[in-house]
Amino acid sequence: MNEQSLIPEASYLTICDREPIHIPGSVQPHGGLLALNRCEFRVMHAGGDTLTLIGARPAALLGRVADEFLPPDQIAKLRRLIDPHQPMRRPVLAYSTPPDAGGACVDVIAHHSDGLLLLEFEPRHGPEPADPPMLVQTLIHRVQPAGSSAALCEAIAAAVREVSGFDRVMIYRFMDDDSGEVVAESRAQGVESFLGMRYPASDIPRQARALYLANGIRLIPDARYAPAPIIPPLNPTDGSPLDLSQSVIRSVSPVHRQYLANMGVVGSMSLSIVMRGRLWGLVACHHMAPRYLPFRLRDACELFIETASAYLEEKVTADAYEARLLTKSVHEELVNRLSQESDMAEGLTRYWRQLSDFIPATGVGLWVEGHFSGEGATPTGAQVEALVAWLNENAGDGVFHTDCLPLRYPPAERFADVASGLLALPVSKSPHDYVLWFRTELVRAVTWGGNPPKLLDIGPAGEVLTPRQSFAAWKEIVRLHSAPWLAVEVESAHGLHVSLLDVVLSRIDQIAQERESARQKQERLTEELDRRLKQGREVARALRQETKRRAAAQAELSDVLRRTVEDQEAERLRIARELHDTLGQSLALLQLGLDAIGKETPATPELAERIAALKGLAADVGRGASRLAWELRPSVLDDLGIQAAIRALLETWSEHSRIQFDLHLRPDERRLSPTIETTLYRVLQEALTNVVRHADAKRVGVILGTAGKTVTMIVEDDGRGFATDDAAAGDPPSRRLGLRGMRERLALVGGSLEVESSPGNGTTLFIRVPV
Repeated sequence: MNEQSLIPEASYLTICDREPIHIPGSVQPHGGLLALNRCEFRVMHAGGDTLTLIGARPAALLGRVADEFLPPDQIAKLRRLIDPHQPMRRPVLAYSTPPDAGGACVDVIAHHSDGLLLLEFEPRHGPEPADPPMLVQTLIHRVQPAGSSAALCEAIAAAVREVSGFDRVMIYRFMDDDSGEVVAESRAQGVESFLGMRYPASDIPRQARALYLANGIRLIPDARYAPAPIIPPLNPTDGSPLDLSQSVIRSVSPVHRQYLANMGVVGSMSLSIVMRGRLWGLVACHHMAPRYLPFRLRDACELFIETASAYLEEKVTADAYEARLLTKSVHEELVNRLSQESDMAEGLTRYWRQLSDFIPATGVGLWVEGHFSGEGATPTGAQVEALVAWLNENAGDGVFHTDCLPLRYPPAERFADVASGLLALPVSKSPHDYVLWFRTELVRAVTWGGNPPKLLDIGPAGEVLTPRQSFAAWKEIVRLHSAPWLAVEVESAHGLHVSLLDVVLSRIDQIAQERESARQKQERLTEELDRRLKQGREVARALRQETKRRAAAQAELSDVLRRTVEDQEAERLRIARELHDTLGQSLALLQLGLDAIGKETPATPELAERIAALKGLAADVGRGASRLAWELRPSVLDDLGIQAAIRALLETWSEHSRIQFDLHLRPDERRLSPTIETTLYRVLQEALTNVVRHADAKRVGVILGTAGKTVTMIVEDDGRGFATDDAAAGDPPSRRLGLRGMRERLALVGGSLEVESSPGNGTTLFIRVPV
């Protein structure tokens, strides 16, 4: 008989973190898996329902060459996926088999792992989207109007539930302590709501979060499955287990499957929300019955979430930026006023409201030279003296902050009602003087999705994890805590620390020196002040003159550059028209003349052949002239606008390169000004030239749209990428000059260029131009 006992959250996390979920040694049984070596396409591992999907059991496929049981056309498609210089970074749909007698298709998904080509055979359930890019574009248009990050999360949840058909779709956000909270939800009628519930960090342990960051989507069509083992479990070459991090049918942890069963969930899908390379949260989808989604629909959902994550990041960043703007003005005013005070304690009392505006608190105090003065709800002087002594020993030289001071400093429990939260800013050398912000105790109830402590089964075989059985709302009363200090508040405190450390210290030292030798130094200080004021005025005058000269030079340079670009475009247009009108007409007359010669001259085979050759040459020259005229200045840009011109440009590039281009245009009836359209077109030309010359990319995506008073163009490739620091990158000069030229051209119309890239991760250009 097993014995159950509660274990602490930290111990549970340690046990969960040891589970090797990326190498489970099994797959979900609704699909089949083959791992082929990339030279002979020989089967090294097999697992799943290969009997139904391929026609042979896994054991019968081991050691066989794929040519023996897969048709030649499928082998040819697989061969094209083997490129040692361009490894697949995510699973791709290699091909789909035609419908069988029962009308079912099988999608074959491919990716690389441990030097092997992994093929996953997945029966297609239900129709796949007719136009996945259009579906993604439609979803993006649907969520774009959201005015806040909270509204955007709600819109994302609703959009995913609509296209996926899941009963419940939640936006799950990770907190600073790795716990999570459901911040948005869309659910079918009658389905239980989890909105607002908190979940401990142990529910999604560290290695699971790392896997969500590496693989943006995970689908469990039916969590009640029995895992299908992969044979052999270890690679016969090196003895290592097969890494299934990118697998679409990877078997998940039995603890997680039991976790879903305890929630009453059968089908599940998770999509990663990534911001600045960090896992911000998940789109968690639940279904109370089995739920299968075709690969293309899952791929569209993943692309939608990647794009929506960028919009969400933009809104979160905008919120933080507004908060920084607010604190910046208070920061400048506060530093300016406090630096002019002769007595810092009096200055603190006088400007207490500015300190509270800078960082909201219920009490603010100043510990200077062994004396305490405060305003609002603060501890007593004796209590602050002991607290400062503890800070000097334990807080270091930087900003210290905590929202649970009594848990860090036990004597604070006696005054927790006024100081459960503390933010301490040192303004002198050791022993430190401090500016102190206090926050009172905030007794609150936190609603968890079930009791956070987990159970640990202890049996003859050792420890076996058992997820909790209940997910009903469980409230925890939290004491000895204050309202938490926000990241922007702590960042603001660090900024104030840097500003005040010199200003305030200098002022305090100056006051001390004045008290010791005021009469002896007064005249010298006055003379020094006058000299510095005079020098400052001279420096200011020189700086103003230099600023005027630089502004004039910059204006002249911009004007020259603008005229150069305009002259260049005008010359291109003139040459294009000359080629089209003059040379085109001359070639047409030449062809007519050759026709006349052919009719008027006695026909001989040799002469007819030469006339035909000359006519062909004239036609080739005409086509070349037309192409050159189009490259110099495409008429479609002037006649039909930027969207049609970009579509024609990508079609031309697609014909002359092996790159696949994806174009997403956001319809807009407005025509942009000719200058802006020309600028966008030339910048895109330069970007595509850089991709072809340097990126070694297989796919390029272009998105163009107008939002409000800004037109945005995004150019993204899956090429080799580069370090955005030119010096560190060692990039060829042509690339750096190309980026510089794009920035200069965009600057003429008030536009901007942002580059996101890193070696091996492709490059994304964000072009924005006001309209």
